[in-house]
Amino acid sequence: LKPPPSLPSRSPTGRPRHQAMSRVVFTPPPQVPPLPLQNALFLALPAVPPAVGADGSPPRCLLEAPEPESKKGNNFSKGVRWSPDGTTLLTAHDDSTLRLFAVNPEVLASSSSAAEAPPDGVAAGPGLLEPYAKAVEGGPVLDFAFFPNFSWQNPATCCFIASSQDHPIHLREAVGGTLCNSYRPFNQVEEVCHAYSICFSPDGGKILGGFSQYIRVFDVQRPGRQVEDWLLTTKKGKGQKGIIGALAGASESPGLYAAGSYNRSVCVYHQGSRGKPVAWLVDREQDYEMGGVTQLAWANEWLLLSGHRRDPWLRAWDLRMASSDDGSASEGRGLRPKALLHRFPRSARTHQRFLFGVQGCRLSVGTDEGDAVIYSLSTLEEESRIVGAHTRPCVSAMLHPTCNALVTSAGGRCFPNYDVESSAGSDSDSPAVGKKRPRGGDPAAGGVGPLDNSVRVWRLGGEAE
Repeated sequence: LKPPPSLPSRSPTGRPRHQAMSRVVFTPPPQVPPLPLQNALFLALPAVPPAVGADGSPPRCLLEAPEPESKKGNNFSKGVRWSPDGTTLLTAHDDSTLRLFAVNPEVLASSSSAAEAPPDGVAAGPGLLEPYAKAVEGGPVLDFAFFPNFSWQNPATCCFIASSQDHPIHLREAVGGTLCNSYRPFNQVEEVCHAYSICFSPDGGKILGGFSQYIRVFDVQRPGRQVEDWLLTTKKGKGQKGIIGALAGASESPGLYAAGSYNRSVCVYHQGSRGKPVAWLVDREQDYEMGGVTQLAWANEWLLLSGHRRDPWLRAWDLRMASSDDGSASEGRGLRPKALLHRFPRSARTHQRFLFGVQGCRLSVGTDEGDAVIYSLSTLEEESRIVGAHTRPCVSAMLHPTCNALVTSAGGRCFPNYDVESSAGSDSDSPAVGKKRPRGGDPAAGGVGPLDNSVRVWRLGGEAE
């Protein structure tokens, strides 16, 4: 696969490329008429794209990017995302580096044939996926997102944003990862802080950042300080408390945003309400209390999906049944909320952010066991499963925007068991100073086995593996 062609240093107007990008005029997409209220919510979901491999062929790994070289003993993946046009992958690892990969959609859309079969006696293996550009952030990467109208046909839209610890929000172009603009959030005591979660507005004109008890809004064409501060609550007041760990804008309802908190709540805000929630979503049912929210995604105008940390479920919510308060007075503790449609099984036993993908009426999730599972939002049942997609927790499972393909990434922190791994004849009871952390260890001796921190692209078949 070849990386996308490099762009000239100057735009057609004669200005340098980074100046042309920062002054681009963003036109909002056409308004989508609201869907009528229906008894069956899922009738509004778009149809599933034609499946590749309808002959019953199992999912096949087409491309694989191994763990990037790093001084760290365990450079695990923090997530991977498709660009909206499906031509580029953006990954984040523990070495505070963002990497860009070029993927040809024609390769993913082509059906398997005899021409692709390897020679006799040669095992079929995935192709090597290499990054064509990378960007080093100043601290651990917290969140990243592509520009919503990303398309290589319009180079000015080929950009993405990223947030890292103790650093501003950075806007970078996707050709070489060059920094274009910085957006500095200031807190209530005029100190520069970092965003825990970020997202674009559906038209791409604004950037929203999630902070502790705040949502701050930035104008894409005005780098620097935020233009709006949405105060969600005070210490003694009512409202959504905690760190905002997930943000998502509704493309079919411009101005509507969902915010998830590590304090186990999801609220929906309108840009005109400036921090006053128009809907509350909380699951307090006994034995099913949800964990901190790490990702939100809109499936359509009314259906919202939420992922949580240290929680075995991924939840689907119907906003038409949501209440405008926190639900503690009307529903009480221990009862199933009315707005909760379904809980999809997804094991996540750590504090990691497990990314899931939604395309049409299909939902893809990764599990703590390393499996990749695809659910149907129409039947609420499991469609297929890639057993053993990775030998480590599958932290990302994102469906391709146009093809019947899936990208997964794996990894997680692992700590050696010095009580088991230390030699019996050692003179010192403590591990050697300056010794590099062992990679995994023998599972029979209490280790986690070989570390799998790879990124893989799968072509989905007609049946589960």
